[in-house]
Amino acid sequence: MNKKGSVLNKLVMGLVAAAAIAIGGSLIHPFGTTETLGSHEAILREAQIEPETLALFERACQNCHSERTEWPWYSHVAPMSWLIARDVQQARSHMNLSRWQEYSSEERLGLLSEIGSAVRNREMPKQRYLLLHPEARLTDKERLQIYAWTRTERTRLKMSQPAPSPLQFTGKLMH
Repeated sequence: MNKKGSVLNKLVMGLVAAAAIAIGGSLIHPFGTTETLGSHEAILREAQIEPETLALFERACQNCHSERTEWPWYSHVAPMSWLIARDVQQARSHMNLSRWQEYSSEERLGLLSEIGSAVRNREMPKQRYLLLHPEARLTDKERLQIYAWTRTERTRLKMSQPAPSPLQFTGKLMH
């Protein structure tokens, strides 16, 4: 066998081995499978949000922070599938927009503060996500729109909470 044939044979064997590893690795999901059943329910249920602002959340946030994730083809190939599954799992555990109505008012207030801060300070969407999903990029105007909504929704939630009951004076002083 000549030297050229030997190199070609090694190259083919290397490609076959790499393909076998990728396929085998795709069957292993250390952070959970990407085949979770998606929800067709609207995100941010029970929030008062304008359709235009909701569309921004759907475009830039729901892929990681909801059960409405659209899994791209590369999310099924290891090791990308592992990284993506881990990122989505962590994002959902921090805030799941599909379960907004299940959060208490206090939890929603905290999440709204975090959303406003993260979007305003350009911490979200993550830069590495934007590399593969440029459609999720937010303009300055869109960032301000989300930030303004978080402030408005926080105010609405605070106003809808019952006022704390006043302390009753019994006439006795505690010593």
